[in-house]
Amino acid sequence: MTRSHAPLIRLARFKVEELQKQLAEIDRARSALNRQIERLEASVPEEQAEATKSKDGFLAYGSYAQAVIKRKENIRLSLDEVDAQAEGIRGRLETAFQELKKYEILEERRLARVEDALRASEQAELDEIAQQRALTAH
Repeated sequence: MTRSHAPLIRLARFKVEELQKQLAEIDRARSALNRQIERLEASVPEEQAEATKSKDGFLAYGSYAQAVIKRKENIRLSLDEVDAQAEGIRGRLETAFQELKKYEILEERRLARVEDALRASEQAELDEIAQQRALTAH
């Protein structure tokens, strides 16, 4: 008989789960970065309104606006990095899923062979009993 693929299935499932966790973490990071951008964009109208109230505020707003633009650029670069990481993990996750499926199919086939062998053995036993009865009946 062939050996069970259960240990390989467990290992493959573990890999899949770990990669799914990493992908979820990256999704959380992406969401946090998007929220930062939203907060920055929401603060701009408030700062514009304040800037119109005084000359000093008006002069300071230019620096503020430049800082917001630079910060958004940096966050977008971080988003690009996060997206690249996510893409790499998705590729590894797809490979891990395929590996898991392969082991599951191999295990199903192994179990089917074991079951077939058991049925054949039982049938051979029944045939032998029937043959013995036929011989004793004559």
